Amino acid sequence: MRNIFYLLVFFFGFSAYAQTGSGIVTYKGVINQKYVDSFLTDLNQKDIPMNIKQGVADMYLNASEDEYLLHFKDDESYFYHNPTLAQLETYDAGSGAGTTPFYTNNTKETIIEESHSLGKIALPSLEWTITSKTKNIGGYTCYQATATEELFSRKGGYYNREVIAWFAPEFPVNFGPQIYSGLPGLVLQVERDKFTITATNIELNPSGKDLSIKRLDEGAKVITFEEANERIKEMTAENERMYNN
Repeated sequence: MRNIFYLLVFFFGFSAYAQTGSGIVTYKGVINQKYVDSFLTDLNQKDIPMNIKQGVADMYLNASEDEYLLHFKDDESYFYHNPTLAQLETYDAGSGAGTTPFYTNNTKETIIEESHSLGKIALPSLEWTITSKTKNIGGYTCYQATATEELFSRKGGYYNREVIAWFAPEFPVNFGPQIYSGLPGLVLQVERDKFTITATNIELNPSGKDLSIKRLDEGAKVITFEEANERIKEMTAENERMYNN
């Protein structure tokens, strides 16, 4: 039965591929309340001035939603943050999902994170496990997929984090937010421990003037995931030296 389920998911998605060539997806990012509660509990136990604790707590308790846009066409996609005017004028904790753009090229099997501090980073694809769980998101039947994401701590070590994606085979493209792609259908929701990103609007085959995919400049310097992590270690060590001096 499990094999039949997988075959149906793949057949349903890719049999209709010609119907979907391009699109713009709007996503909403929110910080998870469970994460906020845990963060504030840890914050209260720290030996720092009460006024600082209160300021940080207010920032998280009043965090606004983030809006993201995913533009895709053929084998390419571009995912980026679309800040509100209020977020541009003041510091906002937001959803915790970050503001970094991501470029994906399926033909070249590349996912590029355009880090503001580290430059362009080539990231490894996730290894997904599709389950039999389903749920409705925006009127579309979505299937659950899980993966283990390897991340790098600023303290200098690697660690793993579980991620859940919900994809809709009704949209036969394998794109999604950030690096959460590569599934047989458009990813409509991503659940991480800190945040949840959910699609709120899907526009298929928009006019060319509305669709914009920011590609890498010819000859652009791209570093590996491992090289980026080495730079993080160096930057952290330098900051510690400056702080101690």
